[in-house]
Amino acid sequence: MSGDFLIRATIWLSLLGWSLAEWWRLEGAPTEGARRAARAAWTTGAVFALVHVLLAFHVRHAWSHAAAVADTARQTRELLGREVGAGVYFNYVFLAVWLADAAWWWIAPRSFGARPPAVDRAVRLFLLFMFVNGAVVFPRGPVRLAGLVLVAGLAAAWYRGRGARETTTRT
Repeated sequence: MSGDFLIRATIWLSLLGWSLAEWWRLEGAPTEGARRAARAAWTTGAVFALVHVLLAFHVRHAWSHAAAVADTARQTRELLGREVGAGVYFNYVFLAVWLADAAWWWIAPRSFGARPPAVDRAVRLFLLFMFVNGAVVFPRGPVRLAGLVLVAGLAAAWYRGRGARETTTRT
C-alpha cells in the first residue's frame, strides 16, 4: 500500500466519520445507541484527520513544515492563480478544534451537550468549510464527485435535523 493511498484513505475515513456523526447527532428522537455511535464516529473522524496529517508530513513533506507550506502554496497557485501557503495553518486549527471538541464530548458530555448553540454551529461550519475545500474545491474528477456526495449527505443530515433538539445532551 502506497503512502499516498494511505494519506487519501485516512482523510476520506475522517470525512465519513464526520458525516455519520452528524447524521446520528441530528436524529429527531435519538436513542442512547445513536448518541454513543455519533460520539464514536466524531472521535474516529478526528483521529483519522490527525493520522492523515501525520502521514502527509511523513510521506510528502519529510517532517518539514516549510515543505508543507510550499506544497500548499503550489496547490493554491494551481487552483486560484495565487501562491498562498496559509492553508497549512488552517489545517492546524482544524485539527485542534476537532480534537478538542471530541475530547470535550468524552470528558464532559453534559457540558458539551449544553454548550451554546452558536459554539456548536461555529465548530460545524468551520469543519464544513475545511471539508468542502479539501474534498470538493481542491480535488479533481471522481474525487470531487465523491466529496460532493458526502457533503450533500451532510447537508441532508443538517436539513433532517433542523429544529431537532441536540442529541449530545445526556451522553
